[in-house]
Amino acid sequence: MVLQLILPKEGGGALRRFAGIWGKLYRDKWNDSRPFRGPVPLFDLRRSDDAADAREISRPKRIRGLYPGWRVSDDSVIGGFSTSTIELKEPDSCPPYIRWRGNLSTKVDRQSHLARNVTRSGFASVMTPEIPLSAPLENRYQALEICCRTDGRTYAVNLHCETYFPDDIYQGFIAGGDPAVSKGLSDKPDLKLRSSKIDEDQWGIEPGAQHGVGEILDVRELIKQRKNLIAAQDPNNDPYHGYPPDGGFMRFILPFKDFMLTSRGRMRTQQRALDNVFLESIGFTLMDGKDGDFCFDLISIRAVNVLEGDIVGSLEDEEREDALLRSFHENSKREGSK
Repeated sequence: MVLQLILPKEGGGALRRFAGIWGKLYRDKWNDSRPFRGPVPLFDLRRSDDAADAREISRPKRIRGLYPGWRVSDDSVIGGFSTSTIELKEPDSCPPYIRWRGNLSTKVDRQSHLARNVTRSGFASVMTPEIPLSAPLENRYQALEICCRTDGRTYAVNLHCETYFPDDIYQGFIAGGDPAVSKGLSDKPDLKLRSSKIDEDQWGIEPGAQHGVGEILDVRELIKQRKNLIAAQDPNNDPYHGYPPDGGFMRFILPFKDFMLTSRGRMRTQQRALDNVFLESIGFTLMDGKDGDFCFDLISIRAVNVLEGDIVGSLEDEEREDALLRSFHENSKREGSK
């Protein structure tokens, strides 16, 4: 029973979560000598262990493990009427994702003893599993990248970090995607990924050729324009590359320097910069004061660096770009010898 709690046979678990994040951080420390390192996946439902953790949502609480897993909270704890649920979606046509949905209500149940001193209500939140011993991101990463699909409402992103003050939370915001795209998420069929097959003719790149983006003379610029093609090389949609699937999913980049220090829902008068991050868990909260249904879909969360407006890729990303660069030169030589 103890072994099942530490290393669930279904995969996932706190120990694997710890080994995955810490292992990635220390491999990069020794192998990646660049001043700005590549991304570190914190939670990614495309990885088997993270998906296994998400499946625990439907299992009895008594066997969920030593560290809290995915969980929800709402204003019912203070006599409110908001409700929410989470579930793992695993369609065949797109990556697995967590769906958090519910109904936000700003009403207070005055008959409840919990609401005796409550003057306002209306919040719901979801929290990721806790990271054992926290993730030592320190000051080596600049931002958080969140791949998600929203309904256009504003969601708070809560970072629970190691601190002497347990009520302190660093908070940023996702302003939401295009409401026209996100409208009716609960009724929308499961989304399809971009094709993972590549037309070999597309790789016959000629210098100065037209590729829908105008004439490109610098191969590095061509590489940037063809990132989706590079990502499509991997039929498993490798989580390290962070390309969001079609159908309303978007990547939001939240710089750590822009997060505000809060305590119990209020901004602290004395702010402390988030410049040495030891991350314990991440949460999302809806508290926009608007009654009604909401829906939020999440695929992945990564710690990233940003250079010249673009996310610094991993060493695997650079290997892919080098492969495309070699293909470019080989095709150029063949064309020149004709």
